[in-house]
Amino acid sequence: MEDYPIEFCSLVAKISTLFEWNNTELKRQYLVNSINKINDIMKDIPGFKGSFGTGYPFYVLDENLEGHLPVIEEQIRYNNELANLAHSSGYDKWVCAKCLIENYDEMPDLKTKCIPCDRMCNELKPRKVINRLPDLDMWLVCDDKYAVQAEGLLSEAFKENNIYPSDLDPIRSINDVTVINSDLLESRMPEKLLPLDIHIIKYSTLLDLIKEIPDTLKDELDNNRKPYMPIHPRSLRKVWQFDDTPYNFIYDFLLHFTDFNFEPELKRELDESRMKVALLLKEEELVEVLDKSSGEVSIRRFQTPGLAMLYRRRINRWKEK
Repeated sequence: MEDYPIEFCSLVAKISTLFEWNNTELKRQYLVNSINKINDIMKDIPGFKGSFGTGYPFYVLDENLEGHLPVIEEQIRYNNELANLAHSSGYDKWVCAKCLIENYDEMPDLKTKCIPCDRMCNELKPRKVINRLPDLDMWLVCDDKYAVQAEGLLSEAFKENNIYPSDLDPIRSINDVTVINSDLLESRMPEKLLPLDIHIIKYSTLLDLIKEIPDTLKDELDNNRKPYMPIHPRSLRKVWQFDDTPYNFIYDFLLHFTDFNFEPELKRELDESRMKVALLLKEEELVEVLDKSSGEVSIRRFQTPGLAMLYRRRINRWKEK
């Protein structure tokens, strides 16, 4: 087959921007339906102790997934960055597409052979491109003794329901999001689900993290350090693996950690930690602590009108538990 033109990368950026611009109630309901479906699948996994979501749309909706979807200008800027890079790169072809279609079955992941490859600059390699696609970040909380078994069972369950991570087949993921965009723009409820960014975290690990959040956050702020609690969950890419870059649990906890069906002890500890954090942070510190824990990304994201207000409302509700 022929190589894809380099403009294909710009197309991915455009697809993501179209999804971001669409802030209709239909899109919100589509996201809610998708989250509910994923949660229903995870409930049937042995050792299930609950689940939670992070990222978009969890930081723009309340705990009941109600609310209005604002247009996040930072996402559009991020997409434009890819489009501009593709335009000015000097490449005629996005050779990665042909390579993925012909060779990906034999490739272990999107890093081992992609990172050393000198046929495309790092910023236009497949992982960087598909990072622009909208996805759903969902986490399974699993009893420690079932965590390994849960990986295979969860992979099979998602496969049966035609739900995939973008790494499994990047070209298919791009095409799927194109179809989802078309459906939403034509006022149809999409049948396809967004690519899924799925993680498994052990019950004991999450319980300890939640208990440690208030003291860790206080200590970091008292000593003028970046609020940071690195975690390395098992994540489904092409296979289950530990990612190179850890997640900052403090940032996720504050901004968009949204729990579902937590086992009673875990829910109790979560509510208690949230209460302690809400009482610890002064009103003027709320956005500042996010800027410290994330940096420029958070600062740019919170230039979106109304987003800081939604976040403050989230933290203040924790005092009411």
